[in-house]
Amino acid sequence: MKWISKMWKKTGITIMALLLLAAMMPAGAVQAASKTGQYQKKYKAQVSFPVWVQPAYGVAVNRIKNGKIRFQISKAGVNGSPIYNSNIIKAKLKNNKASFQWKDTWGNSGTGKLKLFNGYVKLKIKQTYTAQWNRSTLDTGGKFVKMKKISSSKELFDKWE
Repeated sequence: MKWISKMWKKTGITIMALLLLAAMMPAGAVQAASKTGQYQKKYKAQVSFPVWVQPAYGVAVNRIKNGKIRFQISKAGVNGSPIYNSNIIKAKLKNNKASFQWKDTWGNSGTGKLKLFNGYVKLKIKQTYTAQWNRSTLDTGGKFVKMKKISSSKELFDKWE
């Protein structure tokens, strides 16, 4: 009978510890994950030379406030060459969707659509003007590119306006 008494004592201590932990947890609703941050989609390069850095699209969502979004788009080619950064884009956000115009560091420009989700974004870009010395494009070929969130950093790629 002594072992039953010890068992109840241990059970009581365990229950008290759990109640104490529950009381120490913050009350209130859990906040949803922020949609600001950096998103990326890497591609496999099919080239006949060594590849150290895979080509990738990136989006840095810097701010979402009062129905407006501020973000920047980036694309790096094989081994990081060439690198294209868009201007800092400010657009209206409705139902987690934004339509925008952009210009990149090489002088190309166009239009686009961005859709925000928890953990990823979808981006569709159309290039309407091609600069003379252009080597690549931000254009997504009429399709949405799905990018995973890789960081909560709000830092933009290049701070030119």
